[in-house]
Amino acid sequence: MGEGSEAHRVSLPAYAIARVPISNAQYALFTQASRHPPPKYWQGPRLPRGKESHPVVDVSWQDALAYCRWLAAVTGKAVTLPSEAEWEKAARGASDARAYPWGDAFDAARCNAAESGFGDTTPVGIFASGASPYGCLDMAGNVWEWTRSLWGKDWDKPEFGYPYDPSDVQRENLDAPDEVWRVVRGGSWSGRRDLARCAVRDCGRPSYWLGYSGFRVLLRRSPVS
Repeated sequence: MGEGSEAHRVSLPAYAIARVPISNAQYALFTQASRHPPPKYWQGPRLPRGKESHPVVDVSWQDALAYCRWLAAVTGKAVTLPSEAEWEKAARGASDARAYPWGDAFDAARCNAAESGFGDTTPVGIFASGASPYGCLDMAGNVWEWTRSLWGKDWDKPEFGYPYDPSDVQRENLDAPDEVWRVVRGGSWSGRRDLARCAVRDCGRPSYWLGYSGFRVLLRRSPVS
């Protein structure tokens, strides 16, 4: 896994990950039940008409984690954000080092990237031919996805690079200060094909509302904070 260093294997505990990013409609249930502030592009508490099934965007890492904690409380399940290693495994599978979820060749018809020409988000899960080996959709393009993994204090010099060590618990520290940025993965509708590759890493400050970023959730077997 990983870009910018020698590829390597990591062992991860069992987990389940959402097939698609969280939609506006799903996020609306959270904001209504918890009174958490909605994204700024909504019309107050109302989600954008016609975009109910689009991925929620303009959410910070802190917003995404708050959603996970709300869902965990509602379901009694260990819901959290994926680590970047868990995200990458879900995106490319465990048997090869494919560039995209479906293989090595870019195909604008399998995702929502700049070359696909939509110019905006698309409903989650509509690119069935772009599924990963595990059946996950929208892992290339549409929206950048927050992970719980730390990047570092400087966007151009990640302190938590590769090789990735899943036993390094500090890398996934949910209580790290706000100046330590978090990793995002997957590219977006506005990014070109190179940014949609499974190995590409980028970052954002946890408190920033990123217009191109959303998230998907992960279910762990052990409790999470």
